[in-house]
Amino acid sequence: MPALTKTLLSISALGLFFASGSALAQNVTNLPSLGGSGTIANDINDMGEVVGQSTLPGGLEVAAVRWDAAHTATNLGSLPGSTISEALAINNNGTIVGFSEIGSGARLATLWDGRGGILDMHAAIGATGSSIPWDINDNGVIVGQASITAGIFSRGFVWDQVNPALQAGTDFYQGGANFSVNNAGEIVGAGFFFGDPDDALLAVPDGRGGYEYPLINPFGFFFSQARAINNTGMIIGHSGFNSTTNSWNAAIYTGDSLNPVTTLGSLPFYNTSEGLDVNDNGMVVGYSWDGEFTGLDPRAWVWTEGTMYDLNDLLGDHEEFEILSRATAVNNNGDIVGFGRLLDGSTGAFLIEGFTPPAACPADMNGDGALDFFDISTFLTAFGNGDLSVDINGDGALDFFDISAFLTAFAAGCP
Repeated sequence: MPALTKTLLSISALGLFFASGSALAQNVTNLPSLGGSGTIANDINDMGEVVGQSTLPGGLEVAAVRWDAAHTATNLGSLPGSTISEALAINNNGTIVGFSEIGSGARLATLWDGRGGILDMHAAIGATGSSIPWDINDNGVIVGQASITAGIFSRGFVWDQVNPALQAGTDFYQGGANFSVNNAGEIVGAGFFFGDPDDALLAVPDGRGGYEYPLINPFGFFFSQARAINNTGMIIGHSGFNSTTNSWNAAIYTGDSLNPVTTLGSLPFYNTSEGLDVNDNGMVVGYSWDGEFTGLDPRAWVWTEGTMYDLNDLLGDHEEFEILSRATAVNNNGDIVGFGRLLDGSTGAFLIEGFTPPAACPADMNGDGALDFFDISTFLTAFGNGDLSVDINGDGALDFFDISAFLTAFAAGCP
């Protein structure tokens, strides 16, 4: 080994003791509870209002909760006869949808008008069994899943709070759900036939009171769900290739019959990922989990500009969270919400305001967002092979100045 490379190795090894770390540096806020020991966040609007669920003092009841932009928590209440409620979505007008759960276990679609009023949506749409409203757009159009026509399974519905609810989106399937609606009234979700896997679906208003159904579901995929559509028409969700892999990946649905999905991959060491929301700038959030069930905790991520970032890299040594498990929503300001495990073992809702991708880090040779031995090894190998990809100072030659630039960047850490 050349003497210069030996010197580099010894100096870099010492650098491991003081320069290893994350490339991300933004605050993670633990949203307060309603007096209990657990919270989850499901959605956030562009005003920074967050909705989800919180336990109450004593831990025997859980209630739908709204956090305002100052992070103050408000109990939204529930329908009569219910001690459990959860808020699932909020639009930019402050209208909230979710459900109230009664003693039988049935979930009843519920609407909170943002001014203290509460509506039994389950009764208003004529549902039987359970009903769940998954999303509401800025025009007040609500989509979800319920049985409002004959059939064993719940199917996708749409309701504009004026006209009667329609079974739509999953018309041709035995069961399914509508998960998202944009401001143009375009709906995405999934449908299934009993015993078969889910198919991702898109429903587009036809201008005559009905819907057209452009094909977005990939042929040959064993499991596919469209979970969100933004106001530019970008659709995200997750798809898997075959039933033998026991896994699927977050995906963008392209609408191209030849290449119907662009898969986003997963975090390192995880074979499965799911995309849950997308903002109008194309920023996607979701989580990765271990489809082989080896005991790894799920981890929340954000995907933007072609790169998936582990949101756990935002956690410092003194954060309240042990792990961020799932990112559930992102608004047009890049604010991300979700939930994870707190240091005391309870579940906590988190808020990350204005996520910004990290700047390029020249010492992060393997691109994993951390500076460690693997970056040193990658640099040494490339340097030894005369690979100009490690010509850090850009002068067209590999020499001491590149080594010095690498060590300086490594010691400084990533921004």
